[in-house]
Amino acid sequence: MKRLGLVALLLCSFSVAAGPMFPSLKSCRDVGSDCALALKDDFLVDAKSGQRLSEEAESAGAMSDFWLYRDGERYILANENYSQAKSRRWLVFTYDSGKVVLDGAYIFSIDIDMNTGPYWHGYDCRGDAKPFTVPTKDSFNEVALEELCGEAEGRVVSGRDAEVPVSAKGLAVSVPVYHARNREGSATYLFTESDVPDLSKLVCLSNCADVAQTPERVSQEKAPLQGGQDGTLCSEGEDIYFSCPLQGGKTVSICARGNSKPTAGSVQYRYGVPGKIEMVYPKTALPPKGKIFVVDASEGSVNLNIIKFKSGAYTYFVSQAFVSYLKVLKEDKVVFRQSCNAGGNAYVHRLTDFGLEARPKSAEDFR
Repeated sequence: MKRLGLVALLLCSFSVAAGPMFPSLKSCRDVGSDCALALKDDFLVDAKSGQRLSEEAESAGAMSDFWLYRDGERYILANENYSQAKSRRWLVFTYDSGKVVLDGAYIFSIDIDMNTGPYWHGYDCRGDAKPFTVPTKDSFNEVALEELCGEAEGRVVSGRDAEVPVSAKGLAVSVPVYHARNREGSATYLFTESDVPDLSKLVCLSNCADVAQTPERVSQEKAPLQGGQDGTLCSEGEDIYFSCPLQGGKTVSICARGNSKPTAGSVQYRYGVPGKIEMVYPKTALPPKGKIFVVDASEGSVNLNIIKFKSGAYTYFVSQAFVSYLKVLKEDKVVFRQSCNAGGNAYVHRLTDFGLEARPKSAEDFR
């Protein structure tokens, strides 16, 4: 029975991500909600000092409304339009003692095709992790969206980005992605068990925002590695313990040097593209003992081999299975999962049996 369950997991887990992008939403509508920010009379207000983040209120009209949520360290300023046009605008950012960093924005609108009827479209704007100057006159939402998206709305509002064939139940929407106002491909989102965009049911299917590098943003100055060996992020002279190209153009690699036992050499997780490695763990080349582990989670004739490590609240898994993949847990919830595209190194190298500490399989390996 366990083996059948594992087969089902491996075959089904790649069509739809396992959990919503915002799994623990909490309302911050009122001061005193234990959020650092509150939304009071359509003003964003520092809950401790009572200071407003802008002099102008968020422009909610008779047919629209604003709401503020918190999901862990992230805040989401949500704007929903109830008119015939309908729209959902979700501005995502972090806030700490007056300092704001814009993570991104998700905008979805409804339109009508004369042949097929109503359909949802939109766009996805992503920030660059730089501090955001809080506006003093214009509304927070207006200035933040301009900072993230620029003129994106005028370019994409006319139609859908692509048809999305998805077998899972729910609304799937493909939208263009803008990073620092420049177009960078498309992303596909699914709203599970829903026929309209719903923040609590938002799941990323492809070209997700970089959850896989959120805990440690590594600058090029701190991570000058070029990678590129056999299309991986491993340098010449390193052993490739695992590597695979992901959907959206990023690559995940586990690279080792002189690692004959857990206390010797070094092993590193790397994520990004050759020449621009965005996350490295550990940041400096160190022996893997107590940091990076190997797990044989196979059952019967089904193979599942894993290299895993923990960084803060996040646990990372690179897994060799029927289809190999990268998975990230935040505490016990899946926040990122992408399967590998074609690649010759999407397997856990046998040298890990000597170089890494072994851990017994556990429930989190099968999430």
